[in-house]
Amino acid sequence: MTSTAGQAKAQALNAKLEVAARQVLDDVDRVHMRKNARGAYACVVACYDKAGSTGPPEILEQCAQNCQIPHQQANSYMQQEISQFQNRLNRSMQECQDKTRDMMKPGYENDARKMQQVEDAMISCIAGTVDTHIGMLKPMKERILEQLKLINK
Repeated sequence: MTSTAGQAKAQALNAKLEVAARQVLDDVDRVHMRKNARGAYACVVACYDKAGSTGPPEILEQCAQNCQIPHQQANSYMQQEISQFQNRLNRSMQECQDKTRDMMKPGYENDARKMQQVEDAMISCIAGTVDTHIGMLKPMKERILEQLKLINK
């Protein structure tokens, strides 16, 4: 990108994607992951209640560890989904850069009209990538929620 306007457009597209992703992930966290964490902690409290002051520490530790497994699995799955989403987004953005680089020919950097065409192509590609990935957020959320149901059975 060479122009300030082009940079502003790219930043606006980035912000659009960040807002959409944050809404999805915040919803999963607030509505589902916190409930999952609360269940894990309640289970640990029950372990302490059951062990009382006379229970063996090994049994208490094992009970507490077992309580955390579903929450750890849920966190792990959610991080895996986020990582895969980010990897796909990065590959798509790299493809936009590659396509733009392929458009460049000797002398373009000195031709404002040609550079504007290249920049417009880059912004168009980024906009398509952002829209595609925003569309991928709902299925990602559905996969996470389905996995949480399986983990919490």
